[in-house]
Amino acid sequence: MNIDFHAHILPGADHGSDCLETSLRQVELARQAGIDVLAATPHFYPHHESLPDFLKRREETFLRLREALPKNAPKILVAAETYLCRGIEDIDGLEQLCFPGTRVLLMELPYDFSIRTYEQTLDVLQYERKLDIVLAHIDRYSDSVVDFLLGLGFQAQINADSFCSFRTKKRSMAWATELDCVVALGSDIHGCDVGYRKFLKMKKRLGATYDVIMGRTQKLLKL
Repeated sequence: MNIDFHAHILPGADHGSDCLETSLRQVELARQAGIDVLAATPHFYPHHESLPDFLKRREETFLRLREALPKNAPKILVAAETYLCRGIEDIDGLEQLCFPGTRVLLMELPYDFSIRTYEQTLDVLQYERKLDIVLAHIDRYSDSVVDFLLGLGFQAQINADSFCSFRTKKRSMAWATELDCVVALGSDIHGCDVGYRKFLKMKKRLGATYDVIMGRTQKLLKL
């Protein structure tokens, strides 16, 4: 099973797709690349938008897409890419951002992340709210931040483009092949310009490791 864990495909939900036509093209590109399950993970910025407003907007945009999908489209799972900020642990209904039927939350770290600032928030999310946090695109963060958080028991997702960049591919390959906590891969698709070329290149480079990670994703999402 081929699962794109991180994609911005809902029309007008964020800057990933500007209209329904773009979203349908993205879905078709995913289908052509052999994607079986496509996770719609629009950005949720809790310091800019209330959860009810986000959920309403997400539902409206998903219904527009669903009604227009062809029969041969990949299965769409609706979740979110949730931005970590202080106070998020107190938001009622945060579980509605998780992947359907799970407590798996895809979380984006701020670029100024420090454990001193976010320790209390992460502690409550992980141990009191009992969310299974997957860190989005760990390839964007420093080794020290990634190593620290993975050591605390968080899981990780890596973007396809990091396996295609001279600057990041060695590090991403090492994480993917050596760490069991890498549980998902994503296109992080925005628009249609790149499509799934890098995703397919990543799949080829990872070889058997790709199938191992897809197995972890399938188990994580109970597919």
